[in-house]
Amino acid sequence: MKIWISVIFLVLPWMIWLILRKKESTGRLLLAGFFTASIKIFFDSMGVLFGLWHYNLPPSHHYHTFYIPWGFSIIPVTTMLLIQFKPKGSPYLKAILFSLFTVFVVEPLFHWLDIFEPVRWEYYFGLPFFFIYYLLAYKVSKIDTFADLS
Repeated sequence: MKIWISVIFLVLPWMIWLILRKKESTGRLLLAGFFTASIKIFFDSMGVLFGLWHYNLPPSHHYHTFYIPWGFSIIPVTTMLLIQFKPKGSPYLKAILFSLFTVFVVEPLFHWLDIFEPVRWEYYFGLPFFFIYYLLAYKVSKIDTFADLS
């Protein structure tokens, strides 16, 4: 059952993003999403390494240093959608909403589904991390120094 839930969490956000994305900004959004995925997976691995949490996935939670749908799908896709939604809106307000939603809705949902197991971690500890993830991704999405390769 967890495997199918994980497949849904991995595929569904990308399907939604493909439908809702601003097509002329696809490259910029993917850059921000990839950046977000990279830092999320790094810190997720550190959290597992230091025994702050683990993931209850087969064959054993000892083999999983990060949850693939969380790091490669849910977090980056949510970030990309927020960046393109009301682009003139306050990135700080969006970062607050992103971190509150992630910490008080998504993490408890994963815990309830027995995917995520906080060991020495309280949900609210993640607030500054998710706030910073969003702001950094927002900054990356604004990079305007690319030159044509040809």
